[in-house]
Amino acid sequence: MLRVLRQYGLSLLVILARPWTWLMLGMGLLYVVPTTIAWTLGRTGFDPSMTPVAVVEAPPAAAPTAARGPAAETTEWDTRWTTNRPGVTPSTPFDPEGQGTDWPMLDRAPALERLWMHPPDMLSAEGWRRIGDHAGLEVLGVARVSSPDADTLARYPALARAALERLPRLRELDLRGTGGSFDLLLPPLPALEVLGIGWGRLEENLRTLADRSPRLRAIVIETWRDFTFTPAMIAALRRMPNLRTVSIAGAFSLEGEPEAQRQLTELRRALPGVSVRPGTYCNDRVWKALVLSILGGVLPFVFWFQTGVLLSTALAWMMPRRLAPHLFWPVAVAAVCAGGMVGVARSVGIAWVPALTLAMLVTMASAGGMIQGDVSAPAARISSAVVRVDLFGGLVMAAIALLFPWVADRWLSGGRPWLALAMFGVTVLSAAWKLLRHARLPRIVAGLGLASAPGLELETAPAARGATAAASAGWQWWLVDVGTDRQIARPVPAPFANMLRRPQSRYQVPFMLATMAVAVVGALALMPTIMARVSGQPSPAITLFAPPMIAAFAWQGAAFGLALTAAMWGQRRGSLVVDFLRPVSREEYWRGLRQAIARDLVLPVLLGAACLATGVWSTGTREPTAWIVAALVLVGTVAASHALILLLAITRWPLVVGTVSVLTLLAAMIGSVIAVSHALSVSKPADSRTAWLVAGAVLAIGLAIHVGVLWRLEEREIG
Repeated sequence: MLRVLRQYGLSLLVILARPWTWLMLGMGLLYVVPTTIAWTLGRTGFDPSMTPVAVVEAPPAAAPTAARGPAAETTEWDTRWTTNRPGVTPSTPFDPEGQGTDWPMLDRAPALERLWMHPPDMLSAEGWRRIGDHAGLEVLGVARVSSPDADTLARYPALARAALERLPRLRELDLRGTGGSFDLLLPPLPALEVLGIGWGRLEENLRTLADRSPRLRAIVIETWRDFTFTPAMIAALRRMPNLRTVSIAGAFSLEGEPEAQRQLTELRRALPGVSVRPGTYCNDRVWKALVLSILGGVLPFVFWFQTGVLLSTALAWMMPRRLAPHLFWPVAVAAVCAGGMVGVARSVGIAWVPALTLAMLVTMASAGGMIQGDVSAPAARISSAVVRVDLFGGLVMAAIALLFPWVADRWLSGGRPWLALAMFGVTVLSAAWKLLRHARLPRIVAGLGLASAPGLELETAPAARGATAAASAGWQWWLVDVGTDRQIARPVPAPFANMLRRPQSRYQVPFMLATMAVAVVGALALMPTIMARVSGQPSPAITLFAPPMIAAFAWQGAAFGLALTAAMWGQRRGSLVVDFLRPVSREEYWRGLRQAIARDLVLPVLLGAACLATGVWSTGTREPTAWIVAALVLVGTVAASHALILLLAITRWPLVVGTVSVLTLLAAMIGSVIAVSHALSVSKPADSRTAWLVAGAVLAIGLAIHVGVLWRLEEREIG
């Protein structure tokens, strides 16, 4: 037993002794800690209210009427884009005499075909008359639009019916929650295809739709908690020849979901050939699931990656094959994170099976990247398929949650039990396969003759080169070979700094940044659509949120570029010892080494400068203090980075130096954020003093580290 505990403790010690572990943990904590604190303090508290599913949905990229050309040619109008909204005056929105301010705009658009109105718009008698004058209207959305006075509310049934009778081409109509609509009797609408309606006089309206609207294919019915469908209502729904979808909006908070589920079950039994769906969804539940997925995968990612790194040490061949201590700690961390995810997921209304599926998928997702390189061909194909299915499934789930949150919420709330069970079964099989392969990773690595784990930079024995080439992705090695060949092909004699950089591939950092850039561009393209769907407000201009996203991309790119640069020079310790024997002077050698590292830092430094510049510029400040503070922290961080990477490449204690470097750079990043944020806050004089103090500390410490490392450098030897 003591031997087993010693082996487990040794594997944990190896994992925690690596600077990369602390780097990733620190970067993950920068995301996890603020979000967790905000969640605990209630700033991002759970909102149990339900959002109605859009029936007549305005295009997310809708633009103001003036931007679409002459008013006479306008075919669609979304009132969210107008300054003076119809029936509303900016100063007194409920003044009856002010109603009808912008209604003449409809008269200037005779070709109008699609009209969307939103609160605080008001529908007066004049408004209904002008809507009825546009006989070419095909889409009309007036959900939640009230009336300006009690007289209009009382006359609403007659006014609305008279206006709708003059719209023979109307295809889509949403009247849910419109002021005074409870007593409305729908007129014959022969072209109607999509309808949103409340429970007022529902039996008569369904009978009219069944008799006079043969094209109706989708209907959303807004009910209440104790509502019950009568036999006449069900009979009318059965008589609709083209009806395909019925949505029931019976829950407006999580407390009402059981009653809404009862209504859904009732209709599903009565309408076997029709898809019966919830008409409301909890948008906050979907966002909490996304946040949980991001936060819950930070620690498991670090420990699963370290299972592969662990196999690059001699400890891998001393491990027993059954106990697998290299597997114990990642599984333990993943189990703890999964348990926490399930607990939080249940507290926000996520059903048991989706919560377990999501937790297992997130905590085991990173395990798939280290199971490549199996000796057996079937096992290798299964491993590749598992990784692809996980990646594709995660991307599809994220896209659905962002673009179609009502679909994701239907799964999260347990509304699709067969789909939930199927997804849970696939996730369990995927996790079981990953665990089986991870348990055999030492044998797999030994069988391939590898000196390091699959997925990392491999150094193979001469006898195993053929097996490794067959089990690895050829394009990855082609990129490395091309970079090395181009360096070697340079004319000789070359500057000594270029000679030191020859063995390194120049593709790693740009390839990583290109991948991140694709993700950022995709997020920027989807952000207006996502924000419009979630908030119900018009799509914001991309310039509003592009600067912070660019700053975040530049910051992450700088951090990853710096980490990869440090890792590359840390791996070159052996070749630097050989380079130290070249026929060059000590002064020329150390100068070339400093220049070579400085050249590799150009890209991370440019990204860091872009992050600070974009962040300061996006605030619109004209104070030079923020720019000076940003420059000071950048200089201090760059000076410390250059010196620490140089020290990491030549020291005889790489683990100690690497750990100190990670902690120092994390402290510099945190100090930079504190200094710049306080410099941008000009409300308090203390903020300016704090900014100067922190920026001065970062600069002084960075320069001190740089001077301390370079002091009498020419007299040192490697190691």
